[in-house]
Amino acid sequence: MRLVSATVRHRQLLPPPCWRTIRPTRLEDILMRYLVLGVVLCLSSTAYAGNIKDTDLIASNTFFLPPSTQKTVFIQARNSSDNQDVSFHDLGSRLTAKGYQIIQDPDAAHYIVLANIVYCNITKPELPVEAIVASGYGSGIGSSVMGGLQGLTSMASMAGPQGALIGSAASMGLSAIEGVGSAIGSLFSGPSTPRMPDDVNYACVADIQITEQGATASAPTSAKSVTGQQSGVYQTRLAADVHQKKLDEKEATPLLQQKLSAAVAGNF
Repeated sequence: MRLVSATVRHRQLLPPPCWRTIRPTRLEDILMRYLVLGVVLCLSSTAYAGNIKDTDLIASNTFFLPPSTQKTVFIQARNSSDNQDVSFHDLGSRLTAKGYQIIQDPDAAHYIVLANIVYCNITKPELPVEAIVASGYGSGIGSSVMGGLQGLTSMASMAGPQGALIGSAASMGLSAIEGVGSAIGSLFSGPSTPRMPDDVNYACVADIQITEQGATASAPTSAKSVTGQQSGVYQTRLAADVHQKKLDEKEATPLLQQKLSAAVAGNF
């Protein structure tokens, strides 16, 4: 009986439990909402404040493959550029996802895809990626006008006084053209005319040829399409570029590869 009384008295001495829930005031609730909104906005701006500013894909021309029930494709890809990490290794899987069968015998394939990556580097103001693509499939990387004037200058200098005069004129013309090119490059700054070294454009250029074997390709060799290509042969030059704040080749490489492969697969 004494034990029970002591226990009761001990319980009476304890403070009553606080069951009331502390709720924030309306001002605190508003401040909390604005705080959460600010955090979300900061996270969004951080995602867009990365090193990559923009990406682009350019083609020298377009073509349409004739509809066909034949779905066999042979792929041969090469890379003659400075960046050997860029490849078309995912092109086969992209075509397979579209219902095509990749085979290793070019003679048995209905389509033969030949791809060569001819350029991977930082573009320059005097040679933007648009100019590289505009020169078309199989053309050299550079200005033929500049090369021709330089050749004329060197040959004319060996042709005596008259030749020296011609060479001087050609040299003046070359200097003038280079000056105009530099001026244009400084006036028009854009994705393809980066400001070195803080604002760069890294591009990869590929020459693509798709040959359709069979009925279409068996047409006479003199038959030409609108673009001047042999019937059954489709050629184009593709360029994928990444506009970066700071040059990061490892960051740009997978993006360029995906864009080039997707562009080739998009023709099927």
